[in-house]
Amino acid sequence: MKKLLTILATLVLIAGSTLASYAPDPMTLGVGARALGMGRAYVGVAEDGDALFMNPAGLATATNPKLSSMYTSLMGDVSYAVLGGVYPYGDKSAVGIGIINSSAPEIPLTNIDGSSAGTGQWGSSVVFLSAGTYLNNLPPFRNLNKDVLIGGSFKYFSVSGSGKNDVADAANAAGNGYSADLGLLVPVTDYLTFGLNYQNVLASKITRSSGINEDIPATLKIGGKLCLIGKEGNAYSVHNNRRLYLNADYDINSQNIPNVSHLGLEFWPVSNLALRTGADGNDLTAGIGVRLSGIEFNYAYHPYSGISDNTTSFFSISYLGEAAKRMLRVHFDNPKDKSIVYDDHVKVSGRVEVIQGDETQAAAGVITVKVNGIAMPLDENLNFAAEVPVDQLGKNLLMVEVSDTSGDYETSDMRLVRLINFADVPDGYWAKNPIENTGTVGLVEGYPDGSFRPEQSLTRAELATLMVRAKGIKLPDRQAKMAFKDVKPDFWAAKYVEIAKNEGLVNGYPDGSFRPNNKINKAEGIAILVRFENMKVASEVFEKPYWDVSTKNWAGKYIAAAKEAGMLSYVDRNYLHPKDGLARSEAVEMLSKTTLAGNKIEDLYSWEKGFKRETIPSRPRLRASL
Repeated sequence: MKKLLTILATLVLIAGSTLASYAPDPMTLGVGARALGMGRAYVGVAEDGDALFMNPAGLATATNPKLSSMYTSLMGDVSYAVLGGVYPYGDKSAVGIGIINSSAPEIPLTNIDGSSAGTGQWGSSVVFLSAGTYLNNLPPFRNLNKDVLIGGSFKYFSVSGSGKNDVADAANAAGNGYSADLGLLVPVTDYLTFGLNYQNVLASKITRSSGINEDIPATLKIGGKLCLIGKEGNAYSVHNNRRLYLNADYDINSQNIPNVSHLGLEFWPVSNLALRTGADGNDLTAGIGVRLSGIEFNYAYHPYSGISDNTTSFFSISYLGEAAKRMLRVHFDNPKDKSIVYDDHVKVSGRVEVIQGDETQAAAGVITVKVNGIAMPLDENLNFAAEVPVDQLGKNLLMVEVSDTSGDYETSDMRLVRLINFADVPDGYWAKNPIENTGTVGLVEGYPDGSFRPEQSLTRAELATLMVRAKGIKLPDRQAKMAFKDVKPDFWAAKYVEIAKNEGLVNGYPDGSFRPNNKINKAEGIAILVRFENMKVASEVFEKPYWDVSTKNWAGKYIAAAKEAGMLSYVDRNYLHPKDGLARSEAVEMLSKTTLAGNKIEDLYSWEKGFKRETIPSRPRLRASL
């Protein structure tokens, strides 16, 4: 009989209540040997898998999957088991699922007269579905610079029993209910963290089979973790290998349950061994933990003064995963990846974030940032800003390297396309895009004074030059031959005219001349570009391509082919003015519609290829702008 009463008292202790007015909560005993060894002072710690039960906000710190488990047998008759798993997802967020179960099988039952009533069973459990994240992951708090962690748990309670005597039937006490927890973790200073867990925050009840509803008592757990000894930047006193934490919690209970204080110390003399002690109310506790290859073994000594025969030893095994390595991450303000720029230098600005890993690592040390080999000045908040040269037209890759004296290293790339710009081609000019695109890929060039002169008419020599450059044909390393009688070998475009003739891009006049300095009209220019593109040309035209181009016009078939191919989409009001001079802008617009130019321009804006890393030597042009 004494043992039966002891078992029942243990179940009451697990419930954290009297049997009178509210339902048992299996969480009261404890949910992990690590926390038990520290007097259950864990709300401000809230890490590894035990955070699932003690403060769900701590789930957000998980960087890899974690498992936690604990089992003990109280007096050899009451089984108490804990199992939980945490899985990270997204950026600084995690979800978890867990269960706490206590049960007492084969309880001997007696009637009032002392006769045997057989045996009974009793048990209770809580299933957790939890999630935690950083507050600034939520849209309303995107601009929050402080690492505030929040979390919540949905809980399902289940109570079961069997067996009866001449006083009561245990099956009538079976039931279930729902509740929820809300958690918070806030770094107050570099070495002090505040934690809060409001357990059973809802006005929750367990509905018994007998029809009686019993409240699930609410508890507001407030706690803190103070890092007395640890690495630089995270502790009151600095030591690269040893760690010492002081943890304190205070439980504010409802339903007239006495409030309880918890105090714990955790000392890590080396990275894989922890020594613990604490006080859970009036009960003194102790514990030890060992970490090996991502697995932690914990033992706790925790007597419960309310039950003298109670088991005092608790064991748990947790999977923590490999120790997280410290990481350096770069956040850019300017320029953004895949940016279009025009200047021969760009202001690169941003900040370095140090993502802490295993707390046994040495401090990050001096951090260095380089962009294409150029050192960037860093301020005390790890912000950087400086102008970096972008010498090359077209595709440029800015390689950002971040390192510290402890050996941490990270790289990040930014892809830029630098377009050529001309002083006389302003924003809004109708042919601005084709001029910049063809100029950037090297199909056309401007003048030495930085102008393009888009409205200036092309000469026959200039158009021949444009075609040869567009074809990418190399000039012969010799003196030009006389392709036409009026193009002397020393003429500036003699080699281009020679190649253009040999390639069938241009024709001369019947008298053997080319007239290189004559302005080329639109009809002539269109005919040359059609031949350049190898378009199919009809033998004759039956319908005027434009109002002012007759079907008898010698260039009509070329103009019709160009129009059908979309090369003349810029022409307004269906009037071509074929005898007018061909402006440089018009020639470039048509050239950009050719297959050759189109492929080059498409490649220019293909962000997935063609960007090569290069180191630009430091030079005086760098101007710090912090």
